Amino acid sequence: MSCGLTDREVSHTTTLRQWMEGGESWGGISAQQNLGVGETEHKQIILCKTAIAYGIAALLRQAARSHHNSASPQTSLDGKGSIDNFAVRYKAPSTRSHPTWKDIEGVDMLSPRLSVNIIEPSFLQGESDGGDQDDEMGRYLEVEFPFAPETDEEAVFVNQSDENDRCHSFGVLLYELFLNCPPIYSEDDSNSEGQSESTTSRDIDSSLEKARKKIQLVDLRAVGDAEIRKTRVRRAKSYPALPMEEFAHLSEGVLPSNLSLVIHNLLDCGEDDNPENAYESLDSVINDLHLLLLDPGRFLFDNKTTYGNYGRMKLPFREHKLYGRENEMVLITEAFCRVSGGKTESLFIGGFSGSGKSRLVNGLTARVDVVGGYVLTHKFDPMTQERSIADIVGMFNDLCLLIRDKNSRQDLQVLENDLIQCFCSNLSVLSQILPNIKLLVSSPLIFSANEQERGIRMNVQSICFILQRFIRVVSSAAHPVVLFFDDLQWCDKSTLDVIESLLCDAIGSACVFFVGTYRSNEVADDHEIFVLEQRLKLFGMPTTMLSLEGLNPNDLNTMVSDALCTFPRISESLSNIIYQKTKGNPFYVLSFMRSLVDRGLLEYSINMRRWVWDEDNVNLMDITGNVLYLLSTKMSGLSSGIQSALKIAACFGVKIKVSVVETLITNQEHSDISDKLDQVVKEGFMVKCGTTEYKFVHDKVREAAYSLIPEEDKDQYHYSLGMSLYSLFKGKGEVVDDVLFCIADQIKHGIGKLVDKTPELGIEFSKFYELAGAKAVAFSDHVTSCSYLTSALSLLPPDHWKSHYDMSLRINLCLAKSCYSCGNIEKAQCILQEMTSQCHSIQDKLPGHALLATILISSNKFSEAYILCRDVLSQLGEDIPESLQPYQITKIVLATLQVAKSISNEKLLGMKEMDERLSISMGFYNLLGAAAFSAKSEMFPFIACSMTKLAMENGLCVYSMSGLVNFAAILGSSKISRKGVEIATRIGKAAISCSKKRYYASEQLPNHYVVYYGIIAPLTEPLQTCADMLRQGFDAGMSLGEPGIAFLNSIQHMRTAIIAGERLPILLEKVDYYLKMADAYKNVLARAFFSLYRDTILSLLTGSNEIPSSTDHSNNDLPTNKTDAKVLESIYIQRSIQAYWHGHKKRCQFYMEKFLHQGTFNFWNRDYIAFIHGLNSLELQKSQSTVNLKSVTKRSIKMLKTAASFSSWNFKNKVLLLEAEQFSLENQNDKAQASYAASINSARLSGFIHEQGLACELAGYHYKKNGNSSIACSFFDQAKQCYEVWGSQMKVDCVTRELSLLSYHAPTPGGPSLSSSS
Repeated sequence: MSCGLTDREVSHTTTLRQWMEGGESWGGISAQQNLGVGETEHKQIILCKTAIAYGIAALLRQAARSHHNSASPQTSLDGKGSIDNFAVRYKAPSTRSHPTWKDIEGVDMLSPRLSVNIIEPSFLQGESDGGDQDDEMGRYLEVEFPFAPETDEEAVFVNQSDENDRCHSFGVLLYELFLNCPPIYSEDDSNSEGQSESTTSRDIDSSLEKARKKIQLVDLRAVGDAEIRKTRVRRAKSYPALPMEEFAHLSEGVLPSNLSLVIHNLLDCGEDDNPENAYESLDSVINDLHLLLLDPGRFLFDNKTTYGNYGRMKLPFREHKLYGRENEMVLITEAFCRVSGGKTESLFIGGFSGSGKSRLVNGLTARVDVVGGYVLTHKFDPMTQERSIADIVGMFNDLCLLIRDKNSRQDLQVLENDLIQCFCSNLSVLSQILPNIKLLVSSPLIFSANEQERGIRMNVQSICFILQRFIRVVSSAAHPVVLFFDDLQWCDKSTLDVIESLLCDAIGSACVFFVGTYRSNEVADDHEIFVLEQRLKLFGMPTTMLSLEGLNPNDLNTMVSDALCTFPRISESLSNIIYQKTKGNPFYVLSFMRSLVDRGLLEYSINMRRWVWDEDNVNLMDITGNVLYLLSTKMSGLSSGIQSALKIAACFGVKIKVSVVETLITNQEHSDISDKLDQVVKEGFMVKCGTTEYKFVHDKVREAAYSLIPEEDKDQYHYSLGMSLYSLFKGKGEVVDDVLFCIADQIKHGIGKLVDKTPELGIEFSKFYELAGAKAVAFSDHVTSCSYLTSALSLLPPDHWKSHYDMSLRINLCLAKSCYSCGNIEKAQCILQEMTSQCHSIQDKLPGHALLATILISSNKFSEAYILCRDVLSQLGEDIPESLQPYQITKIVLATLQVAKSISNEKLLGMKEMDERLSISMGFYNLLGAAAFSAKSEMFPFIACSMTKLAMENGLCVYSMSGLVNFAAILGSSKISRKGVEIATRIGKAAISCSKKRYYASEQLPNHYVVYYGIIAPLTEPLQTCADMLRQGFDAGMSLGEPGIAFLNSIQHMRTAIIAGERLPILLEKVDYYLKMADAYKNVLARAFFSLYRDTILSLLTGSNEIPSSTDHSNNDLPTNKTDAKVLESIYIQRSIQAYWHGHKKRCQFYMEKFLHQGTFNFWNRDYIAFIHGLNSLELQKSQSTVNLKSVTKRSIKMLKTAASFSSWNFKNKVLLLEAEQFSLENQNDKAQASYAASINSARLSGFIHEQGLACELAGYHYKKNGNSSIACSFFDQAKQCYEVWGSQMKVDCVTRELSLLSYHAPTPGGPSLSSSS
């Protein structure tokens, strides 16, 4: 009994003959059981016997090797090949009468004593291929020797004659095993050694047939190997090898064709004429038997005939199997596994068309699904290159559907919260490019309140940033995203920019696997694909380049063998010819073999039940070496209607939308296009994807269909097709967007013909392309818009500025906007200069001037923008002085304050709307203020006051809010209006609220945030809130495609976050992110600020007491214009902070004085610097007390008390700490101790962990000075804890040194601790 069997499964061992002849009680298979059984039972019998045959073959081979390695080589091998020398081990369940392949446990050889187990590999046990029938019929079996015999395979010498005898003997055994009778023909024949050699095969076959029918068979049970050899010598002399047809007839179809072929080729072994397919070794036999068991449905059992077109049987290709790509599959799988661990990687696959690039990537899909990932696929198309961005955005829109369908409600709720947290008020901007995001965010209020923002203009940069943030939220190790972009050689640069932005996420929290394929023979070394590859590597992105060549001959033979359902040794001669013809290109191989079937050179023989071919004619077949030749030749034989459908579909690219087909149907000329496309699908050239589109099965198929159109007729064919669609558009007046773009793409091929025809037709189509360009802008696809609008301009007559002035004005302005949105600034400026030079009036020039000013500001050309806007405003009647004296500005601010001091949220919402003329002026004032902020800051207060006065006197417009926020900043930063901080805060908040509620102006928020939260709010609101809102301002600016204002927000964000004591490691990550973004956008000014902030963060993080010497590095980034003053101000502040925390008192004092002489615009900077200045002065007073130092302390405390009256959160702890240090210096110990404790508690409540640690540290020094080491140690220990939380190793080391200098002991009962002092 074998272990592991259940009570109902009994293990048996019996001789092979008894197993064959035994009844149901033995679980065996008798000769009678082969007759009258059902198809499934018959297949089970065949499968069981094949498994046994496989085991016997392994035993015979092992016995032969053991014999050759035996110390007694004279040991006889006679009798080994007899059926009676083998026994079968099997289990016989009592619940069924017929055994299955699972019941066969092994085979034993009786002499010599050997055993083999027949097993299913452990990795398949318990698995299913997806169907009960496959499971019943088996799928993979192996043999395993329970006790490995001691043989040296390399030392085995095989005598070919003996091997032939063994093969023949094994053939006799298999004949009897499967047909229950030995292949000896009659008693007379078997005893006639001297039978005449002239005996005909027909006579022999007749006697064989007679012998078979009467079952008058010679019993071979007592015949040994030697006797069999004698019999074979007689047989070889008496008749030739049996033809395949006679053998098939002999078995009468009882055996499958391949099994019959195995037995026939075994019986052929040793013949004098050496038949071509006779076996040469048992190894070959074992390989064939193994293949029968490996895939019985394909190789063991005869395939059911499936007929294709024209009555020919279809080749049963393995459509989804990859051949010869095992190493590549391992590489791509390992890369994805790394991505599944939370990484981002890229893989580029090059190769000729048809080399299997797409199939290799598609083989990964199942693995992605298993781990809960998402696969996004897009195939680029030479016919729709200019609409790549729209297609990419649409792909991410479809990702929303995947996420919804593959996640639970609970997971979707978590994702919704993450999206809201990430995008905040910009979620409506995300929904503008990804409408399906509404399926993931359940609250309609988030979107309904912002529907008026649908007209926000976004450019390629903003799309990149939005998609980057989106993918950062939705991708994770649990849900990795695979981006598969096929045929990259046909995508445009803007698309590659999107890819780069998604992968080169400076935050690095996305989990994305990018795979891009390209035709290696169609790209030069300097192609943008390789530029992208190098940029990804420079960024540090793990990037792999993979090249696919043709299949090698062995892998190709496996592919051909599978397709023909025959043994590789049989198909090898044909596959060698195919390899010579196709060079191993997989798609070419498939097409070539199908062409052989179509030509009748490869066909299925019903009689022989196998595929047969004419090698000579196949070898002589003349082909061009191009798969297009085979495909186009086949297509040329189709009906004209089907060919027409193929040509039409090919003109639209790799796929044609059903909406386009439905539009074509309404045209009489193409009324049958839908039916013809269905026939194309039946022919196998296209597939229908749901109800949305028809798609070519391969891009080479599309190319072949496109080649049906003569090269010289292609443009005319496109043009005619476009005109057919256009006639329908013209009749209806509108079509769906897909059709509109298709019309534009088709007619573009014949634009020259339009210009050559009547001017009226050119104008008509110019209007059409203007409409198409506007539609593309609505989809934020400015690349496509540029193309269409350029076509619109080309269709206008040469004198269009005279004959079609308004139309020329519209198209040029729209084209300039799209060029700017694509990043083509130079072209945009050239268009605007040409346009403004042709304008008839200042009113017509205004939109162009506004766009040009915007471009100049975004390019950091603030002075040019200021001059332009001032000139325009002067022409509009606004008086803008060249300069003003400080006293004049003070007077203007005070006068404006009297008008604006009553502003509230309710009042703004109730005010009237400003007229259009003044609204235009306000727009230019807004641009003037943005330019003045950096180029002429002394005029900024005047501009803010002018905008506020216009608003209060004439009503509001969307730009009025910027004027009010700017005016609030002036109030909050001017010495004369320090008491007006409360008014400034009220005005600023009201303006931002009105901008959101009245104008839904998300595009204005980045400007409002940088001013309000960077200048005003820190005076009254928690610094942490200000920092977070400035971060949102950066995100909003980038999402709107305004990197200039976005970086102003990020600069303020980093400065505020450092002062607020945000965790240093987190700050380092953020500043590194901003630095990478500044480099990506080539913003030198932003990079200068971020370099300074990074120096400060690193100096506080490092364990060294030395300030990093990076001033020179930072100064290399300084621009040489008026923004130097602001950069210098930042340098002084940051160096002061670094010097103070490192304990460099004199250096700190030096930078303080530099800063104070700078005359900062931002008043709350002075408040914070006053805190540092006061503490540093107190430290200096310990060694050198001077009147000047004492006055600094006194002035600092006064300033901070005033600041604390507006925001105790931000400034109270600072006042208390300054007072504590002053009390300590004056030896007022009781007051000092109370102030230290109050300062520590205040800092804790405000979340200023760094200042809480500083207060504890200074308290420790106070107690140390007074000789109370125990309490001093307690405070130092608390300081150390705070600094550890802050992340400052430098301060941790500093405090640790102090602790080591003190005689440490536990705090006295009731002594201060971190909690008690708080």
